[in-house]
Amino acid sequence: MAYHGAHIAAAAAAEKQRQLEEDEEEKMTKYSNDDMEKWEFKIVRSDSGAFRKPDVLAELVEEEALAGWEMLEKFDNKRIRFRRSIEDRKRDAMLPDYVDPYRTQYGSSPQVTAILIGVILLLLGVFLFGFFAFRRGGGLFAGELAPILVVLIGGIGVLAAVFAILRSRG
Repeated sequence: MAYHGAHIAAAAAAEKQRQLEEDEEEKMTKYSNDDMEKWEFKIVRSDSGAFRKPDVLAELVEEEALAGWEMLEKFDNKRIRFRRSIEDRKRDAMLPDYVDPYRTQYGSSPQVTAILIGVILLLLGVFLFGFFAFRRGGGLFAGELAPILVVLIGGIGVLAAVFAILRSRG
């Protein structure tokens, strides 16, 4: 039951943080009616704070410019506001397939990151179980197969960890 309570508390804290960020974004936004008729706006988010790196920020701005977006402001290392002329919508069909003019997420989403961490922890648990069962000379992974399984599962775990780190960096 403690896990359930901790999960609820973590979800409530995340929701509160999301609401604070949304309130900040609304407060910092002063659009006139003329702005709303001529421009469209979006915020691109990076859950890993990837925009703290100047090269990542420059890459994002360059990618968004392909669809006509220009950077307006950087809230923090996780949020960048863009705008583009409503006229630029007409060119969306001509964009390369890899360009999503309305993307709002850069890098991994929190759900993907959580799943990858879960898989890594599961593989680590299986690896440790196999390692200690092999060392005792018995158990599920006894015999000649044990070292192969330990190396295989450990290798998959390392690859999953590297993949998760690379994706989280945007």
